[in-house]
Amino acid sequence: MNSILVLIAVIVLACSSPDSRDKKQTNGDSVKVFTDECSDLYLFDGSYISLEENILIKMTETPKTDFTKCSKFAHRFENPISDTVEANGFMYCLENNKDKKKYKMHIYKDGKLTKTVDLPVENPLPEVHEYYIHLLPYKNDVIMFMEDMYTTHYFVCKYNSDGDLLLRKDIEHTYITHPNSNENHYNRYLYYFGLTSNQMIFTSHIAFADKFKTILLSMDDFAITEYDKTAHGVILDENEEKLIGFVNEDEGHFTVYMTDNSKYEFDIKYGNPGCDFILKDSLLYIANYHPIATGSSLHCFDFKTKKMKWTADVLQVNASHSEYWNKVTLSIYKSKIIMQGDEASGSYLQIFDAESGKRLAHFGNVGLGME
Repeated sequence: MNSILVLIAVIVLACSSPDSRDKKQTNGDSVKVFTDECSDLYLFDGSYISLEENILIKMTETPKTDFTKCSKFAHRFENPISDTVEANGFMYCLENNKDKKKYKMHIYKDGKLTKTVDLPVENPLPEVHEYYIHLLPYKNDVIMFMEDMYTTHYFVCKYNSDGDLLLRKDIEHTYITHPNSNENHYNRYLYYFGLTSNQMIFTSHIAFADKFKTILLSMDDFAITEYDKTAHGVILDENEEKLIGFVNEDEGHFTVYMTDNSKYEFDIKYGNPGCDFILKDSLLYIANYHPIATGSSLHCFDFKTKKMKWTADVLQVNASHSEYWNKVTLSIYKSKIIMQGDEASGSYLQIFDAESGKRLAHFGNVGLGME
C-alpha cells in the first residue's frame, strides 16, 4: 500500500477551548458544529501565524485549540489510520508478524486484554505473502483493512468493542490473467486513496492502471458506490462531510464529475495529477501539484460561468531533486484561502484573497512566483 503522508499544521490568536465551538440543537441534544472561524492562529514551522492579521505571533504557551483541530477542515490535517487506535474507551492493537504467521487484533480496556481476534488472512505462504494491515476508528467501532500483493482483494471488516465482526466487504484491487496455462499474471489497478467523514475511497492508479475505477465504501453500512473513472482528486460538500464529485486529469485537461451527473472541464497550463479541492458557493478552489516533483499552483474555477475565475501567483520552493515528495493542503478562513505545501526540500504557507486570488502573505521556504 502506498504510504500515507501525514501533514499537520495549527492556528491560534483569539483561541477558544474545544467546548466553545458553535453548537446547534438536534433532537434536543447539543451537537458540536465545526466552522471555519473557530480559531485564527495557525502553527507553522514552530511559529503561530495570525490568519486575521497575516503575521507571525509570539506565543508564550500552547493554545488550548487551533484551526486545524477545531475547524471543519480538521480532517485534512489528520491521519487516523494506524496499527494502534482508540474507540469507545477501548484500545485496539495489531499483531502482524509474518515470520510467526500471526495476524491478530488485541482489544484492551483500562490496560487489560479483553479479547484477541484472528484476522481473516488467506492461508499465507511465508515465502511470498506479507499482509499490510491497518486500523481506523469509526464512531464506537473499529475498521480493519488489509491487502497483500498475492491476493486480489482488500479485506475490510468492522468490529465492535467485544471483538464481534459486524460487517465485512471484499474489494477487488487486482485481476488475474493467464498468458499461458502455467502462468498467472496479477494486474493491480486499485489503491486506497483517502477518507471522507463516513466513506473510504479507493481509486485506480494515476499512471499504471489499465482498468479505471473509483469505489466509495460507506463506513456505516459498507454499501459500495462505483464509478468507472480514476479520481486524481475528490470534491467534498461545503460541510466537508460528503463526497459530491471527483476529478480526472489528462495532460493538463481536467474533467470534473459530480455525483448529480453534472460535468465540468477546464485546462491548467503544465497541469499535474495531484489536486486538493475546496468548494464554496459555486467556486471550486484548486491546488495543483505533482506528488513526486516540486512546484504547485492555485486556481479558482466558477461553476456558474464554467470558466477559470483567477490563477494566483504562488511562490515556489527552490529545489533540485532526484527523489522527491510533494503534498498541498487547502483550507479557508473567512474570505482567505490557506495553502500549505510540504515538500522534500521545504514547507510553506501562503495566504490568498478568495475573491481575487491576490497573495496576502507567505511564510516558509519559498522564492520565485510561478510563471
